[in-house]
Amino acid sequence: MSGGVEQALRDLLRSVDRGIIERTAVDILKALLLLYGSAWEGDLVDTLAGLWSIRGMGLEEMGEAEAAVPEAEKLLVDRGLIKIEKRYRADLGEGGPILEKFISTDHLFLLMKAFSGDIELDKFRYQMMQG
Repeated sequence: MSGGVEQALRDLLRSVDRGIIERTAVDILKALLLLYGSAWEGDLVDTLAGLWSIRGMGLEEMGEAEAAVPEAEKLLVDRGLIKIEKRYRADLGEGGPILEKFISTDHLFLLMKAFSGDIELDKFRYQMMQG
């Protein structure tokens, strides 16, 4: 784990109140932590919606945050916190595999440290355990 990535994460966490892109970037990292470091785009967006719901965001706010996902992903890629690649994914509703974005991080342990004790993540996990 390089110090540059750790510094990039610290800088991002400090800038979370700057705007929707930074806030959404942090939310993407939280979602990746919940998903153990990697996710298909559809699964990531579902997890983000769950986090936003726990935060009490309304539909309009959720729409704005979802619209910021592409720019937030670019920010995270540029800082070396995530990787994005197009991969084929099986889909039972389709006649064959579909091409979808696969998002991952090589810095899961760093995310675990950064978000340990995060109340939103604890609420999300508790809600998932309740069914």
